[in-house]
Amino acid sequence: MKGIKKAIIGLVAGIVAIFGVAALAACSDNSNNEGSKPQTVTGQWDYEQTYGENTTHYGVKVNVTVEDGKITKVEIAESDFVQATPSWTETDDGKNYLAKEADLLNAYKGLDVEDVLDMEVATASDKAPLKQNEEGFKAYTDEDLLIDGATQSCGRILLAVQNALEKL
Repeated sequence: MKGIKKAIIGLVAGIVAIFGVAALAACSDNSNNEGSKPQTVTGQWDYEQTYGENTTHYGVKVNVTVEDGKITKVEIAESDFVQATPSWTETDDGKNYLAKEADLLNAYKGLDVEDVLDMEVATASDKAPLKQNEEGFKAYTDEDLLIDGATQSCGRILLAVQNALEKL
């Protein structure tokens, strides 16, 4: 009788173990399938900044697409914010922000979400990203995400991307 009882207990324990492994595998498979679906989120960073007598509402709104924990696309979304200094114009030399914006947005492709969220952009009390020559500026990333002479525009984009990623 004791032998039969032990056999039944062993059989039940084995069945429970099989169901536990199957349930764990099913959960794992579902999370992998969900993780592989592209997800697009919108974020923004904006603030008012006063230069002399003029106050301008600077900012940027972005759509960020993520798949498997990596950024696959960043694009500027339509907004009423002033994204770049109004006096800037695209130049033939390809050196200003407007000429390099597409390359900047493309540089986010393939970056790990957590790595981007860990980047720091120092800002002033009005939420404006600090310029490279301002005290407290931090080089938050490699040069692919920073255009010389357009530190604030690049910082706004990074902060907007982070704002979007926080919604995942």
